[in-house]
Amino acid sequence: MIYILLMLGTMLFVLLLWPTLQEPRTTAEDTRRTELEEERDQLLRGLKELQSEAADADLQTREKVRLTQVLGELDTLPAAPTPRTARAALPTALAALLGVAALTVAGAYTFLPQWRDAGMSPVQAAQLRNASRLPVLEKRAAQTRANADYLAWGDAAWDAQNYQVAARAYTQLLLKDKTNARALRRTGFFLLTTQEMADEGLNFVQQAVKLDARAPEGRLLYGYALGLYGQYEAGIRELREYQKLDPEGREADDLIVEFQAELGTAVDAKLVYTQNCAACHGPQGEGKTAAAIRGSTALNNEAALRRLILGGGMKMPAFPQLEGAQLDALVKELQTW
Repeated sequence: MIYILLMLGTMLFVLLLWPTLQEPRTTAEDTRRTELEEERDQLLRGLKELQSEAADADLQTREKVRLTQVLGELDTLPAAPTPRTARAALPTALAALLGVAALTVAGAYTFLPQWRDAGMSPVQAAQLRNASRLPVLEKRAAQTRANADYLAWGDAAWDAQNYQVAARAYTQLLLKDKTNARALRRTGFFLLTTQEMADEGLNFVQQAVKLDARAPEGRLLYGYALGLYGQYEAGIRELREYQKLDPEGREADDLIVEFQAELGTAVDAKLVYTQNCAACHGPQGEGKTAAAIRGSTALNNEAALRRLILGGGMKMPAFPQLEGAQLDALVKELQTW
């Protein structure tokens, strides 16, 4: 039904409104809009290719950040004009209106809301949608100065991974409510990235944990912050608390292994496997998109197993970052299978 409406709307638009169209006046905004739309399309195609090729994560992040900037600037530009002359008769105008309405209704349920999301994961699409909302949320917060609006602005920026804007929004909230744990820990996380304010950032995150000890995010960020200061044992304790509060969360896995390696203590081999192998070989080595590991004769040759992990082979990618204590722990664990 939607596609029928779309076709009818298009036919009405072309047959009845086309004769009344006149050549639009090109402005600087029109030119800029065209440039941004072309860049947007190129970035979307490029991101899709990078994802299919499993390209460098930093490169993908830079492309996403630029795409967010392009979408944000597009949203600030006025809508493209729909030029027409004043000579159109009332029946023609009504018919054209019906056509445009049909296009609008059909587009609302088909391709129009999804142009931003082409070639992206649901998480990436959500990040871009949040980024596009930032100007509106910032304006609303400036007008109302309400805590809820500052929080909504900060949360959208945080979800879009625009931590600088998030910190700006949360700081405005903290000026009115110094006990908001979410604003404290997230502002602290941003401050940790700056050399001059890192100590203050650690203090903010620590205060947030005291205010809301049951928040998994607070424990995660506190563990991360302690690691930055070389307090690896304390950091691991906080990250373990995060795992208890959010058993499904995997954000602490890499940090725990990293901190264990820094301490020179026994590395958690199961975490190393979960991070690097489970997605293809299954949580217990039973096989998934790749062959089963458990029970494989390849586990008997330790030297060959190490070469395979570090250098890859067949369809298996290489994992050169797994070296030292992490590689030793993983190989030892696999050979028990």
